[in-house]
Amino acid sequence: MKKNIFLTILSLVTLFYAGNIKAQITAYPDTTICSGETITLYADLVEICTDCYTYKEIPYALEPIGGTSFSMIDDTHSGPYEIGFTFCFFGIEYTEFYLSSNGWISFDEPTFEMDINWTPDGEIPDSSPDVPSPAIFSPWTDWNTGACTDCLFYEVIGTAPNRRCVITWENVPLFDPDPFGSCAEDEGTFQIVLIETSNFIENHFEHVSICPDWDLGLATQGVQNVDGDFAYTVSGRNATDWSADNESWRWFTSEVKWYEGATLIDSGATTDVSPDITTTYTVVQTLCDGTTYSDDVTITVANSLSATVATTDVSCGGADDGTASITVTGTGGPFSYEWSSGESDVTSVSGLEGGEYFVTVTADDGCVKVYSFIINEIPELILSTDDLVNTTCFGYPDGEVSIVATGGTAPYSYSLNGDAPQVSNDYNGLVAGDYTVTVTDAIGCVTELEFTITEPALITIDAGPDVTISSGASYSINAVVSVPGEELSGVSWGPPGGFLDCGGIDPCFTYVVAPENTTTYLVSVSDLNGCAASDFITIFVEFIPEIFFPNAFSPNADGFNDFFQPWGYNVKNYNLVIYNRWGEMVYETNNVGILNNKEMGWDGIFNGEEAEIGSYTFYADVMMVRPDDDAEIAFTTGGSFVLVR
Repeated sequence: MKKNIFLTILSLVTLFYAGNIKAQITAYPDTTICSGETITLYADLVEICTDCYTYKEIPYALEPIGGTSFSMIDDTHSGPYEIGFTFCFFGIEYTEFYLSSNGWISFDEPTFEMDINWTPDGEIPDSSPDVPSPAIFSPWTDWNTGACTDCLFYEVIGTAPNRRCVITWENVPLFDPDPFGSCAEDEGTFQIVLIETSNFIENHFEHVSICPDWDLGLATQGVQNVDGDFAYTVSGRNATDWSADNESWRWFTSEVKWYEGATLIDSGATTDVSPDITTTYTVVQTLCDGTTYSDDVTITVANSLSATVATTDVSCGGADDGTASITVTGTGGPFSYEWSSGESDVTSVSGLEGGEYFVTVTADDGCVKVYSFIINEIPELILSTDDLVNTTCFGYPDGEVSIVATGGTAPYSYSLNGDAPQVSNDYNGLVAGDYTVTVTDAIGCVTELEFTITEPALITIDAGPDVTISSGASYSINAVVSVPGEELSGVSWGPPGGFLDCGGIDPCFTYVVAPENTTTYLVSVSDLNGCAASDFITIFVEFIPEIFFPNAFSPNADGFNDFFQPWGYNVKNYNLVIYNRWGEMVYETNNVGILNNKEMGWDGIFNGEEAEIGSYTFYADVMMVRPDDDAEIAFTTGGSFVLVR
């Protein structure tokens, strides 16, 4: 396509129109410094949104590659993507951009004709519908994004008002109709960077080139406005054959310079100066249409001062007994002082913890210096417990603990509850309770730690109060235990002779006994930890002198109930007399000491004959022995019975 060339751009040439100037330039700070010091001067620049640009090559500085990555079909575009801030391009503000596979971005959505116009076939400016606009070319040539994956990136870095939108093509090969041709192996990495507030544009080329064997083999580096009637290109790079390695370029809407009098000393938004005497500096901002703005800043130079700070460190880690004092020499006195610890107008401070501090010294003539100092401290002595073992059972003295000391200065000594210090950090044989261990290190720093040894609940078992029963009676001992049965490992009773009465439930706490004599019983339980409890109950047996006679017997030699005789216990002897219903004595025995023998007693024979069936009367004199003290007790008893056959 044949193109009309409206404008030829030379390096650092300024052109035509500047618009939307929002504020005057301001230089700062007007301040006082001490002789020999360096200070940074700043300029708040006029915010520029113009129709004109200049450019220059700057030191190569590829931005870090990162952010959102994506792939793209060859000869297409993607977007829109957020710039992240408002960006002015040729006097129009934009917040979005579109990215082309062929090395350019546009602020309006590209057409299909622009997408497939992969190589510039003429110089810009060019308002033809297939020429991208408004656009930044960096460089525009036929890159083959269809041959790489995740090779396109964009991200916004920095903070307002100095953010940067970084757009990257990384290792994108040139298009080559032969997929194994030399151009297909030539990969380019390059960036377009949009800069907030200044509206500057940067191009960074790690490596870019053209494919001489494909299409026209041309590339363009430049910018073009929305109508395609204004464009600016780097000299020699407007639809030409060129390549670049490790280059960076910046497109300016203005230029900033610093002067000391008529002498140019620096350029850019900041500069560092070290005046020997009070000096006024001028910053000048020149727009690309020739408009200039300027402002002055005055740095007053005061007499210098010097100072030394003497310190004492804290005695122990965590203490606050550090001190500092300052000695100032100089001719600008009197001096005032501001300490970062909060004190003012004093030359010494105390009560300092370990750390970094500052003291600001201000001379009467305005010289200000800040001195930093450090209050050192050894690591704080910190205590903790290790291997703490609580008591096994209630009241047991088997608790244990190890004290761990860190920091401070070893070796350490340990004192428990004020006892004599020891070198061992282990304690055992402890009962339940609260303890305080005091640890002293080698330089006398002391700290304390409280800990608690706990114990399980007391296991108790109650067999009930002592009781009295009659001789020959039984009694159920019902014990009550303080913990659930599932927490117990067992229960035992003694002495033997009774029986458990719990219906098979284990453990069983009901024990039925029938002692002949007064007896003390012991019930013991233990839990799963081996903790035990026991209780005693005494059952007193009350002796009642008595002997028992049957109310009938059948002397028929069948082996059952063939004799009339008494039965009982503790009987020493007895005398028995039996009478028939007519009062005749039919049987008598004296000093019989054998009871409970089925072959002893009256066999139902009277005068050699079987006695009559019927009712009989008996009397007995009995001598018994009380088992508790072997005392003899005599008594008489009697009654009636029936003889049957």
